[in-house]
Amino acid sequence: MSDQPADPHAPVDRHASLAGDRAITAARSELKYLMPRSAYPWFCQVLDRHLTQHHFVGEDANRLPGPEHFVTTIYFDTPSRSQWHAANRDLHNNVKVRAKEYYDEHPALAEIATSPDTLVAYRPWLWFELKRRTGDRSEKLRFRVSKREAGDVFKRLDADTSAGTSSIGDSEHARIVEYCRSIGEPLAASCLVNYRRRAWQDASSSLRVTLDFDVAFYAVPADLWSRQRALSRSTLGAPRGNEPALVLEVKARGEAPAWLQQALAAATAHETAFSKFLKAGRAVHGDG
Repeated sequence: MSDQPADPHAPVDRHASLAGDRAITAARSELKYLMPRSAYPWFCQVLDRHLTQHHFVGEDANRLPGPEHFVTTIYFDTPSRSQWHAANRDLHNNVKVRAKEYYDEHPALAEIATSPDTLVAYRPWLWFELKRRTGDRSEKLRFRVSKREAGDVFKRLDADTSAGTSSIGDSEHARIVEYCRSIGEPLAASCLVNYRRRAWQDASSSLRVTLDFDVAFYAVPADLWSRQRALSRSTLGAPRGNEPALVLEVKARGEAPAWLQQALAAATAHETAFSKFLKAGRAVHGDG
């Protein structure tokens, strides 16, 4: 890879970016690390020299200046917490069912904002995902659903399977339906995780590095499916716990490049089987 810095502000080809998203969420290796916050500024500089900062550029993309990108993830489980217990028994081979909402905050606009809500930009949909981990390999299946329909999504999955049809999602939908049906218990929201995310990606979409910080764990709010605003941190109530370190993920098709391995070592990042789902589930429900 060239040692010339990638331009983080270069124009983004929307169609190439969307294709890259599909490529990087397909089967790939995925390694996780915990990194001390003190290494953050230097490590970001290293990433900027080799990769391009990645952000959403699709439909209704946020064009306002200086955004900070956040994710709220809703994890689903059964009444017996079968998903959590299975993941806890085997950290390297498990399946998670979750939904993600992405939103941006604009602290630079605070002086001219008329209300706190005007500092938050979000798209009114959720990405439902099935993530399967096998060793250090992971595969993600996903479909998008509007937020107003999200509360009924599992009923719709059952109806689609019974009728032999697929009314939501794309070709990945049938595999998600098959798995949800195989559990044998109903799924419902179990816990939430909120974090700020920065991401970098190479031009071929074969390597993506994400840094998550201010990771916090929350109980499911009563208005989860009825609220008309973003699931932003300030609206989720008091956190049940948090992760003080930076959570770094390296997602690659192939081996991570030498420059990245050297940077990880210099930043004293240590490889881990860290799971936001397990940490959140334990913080909200305990080990039972």
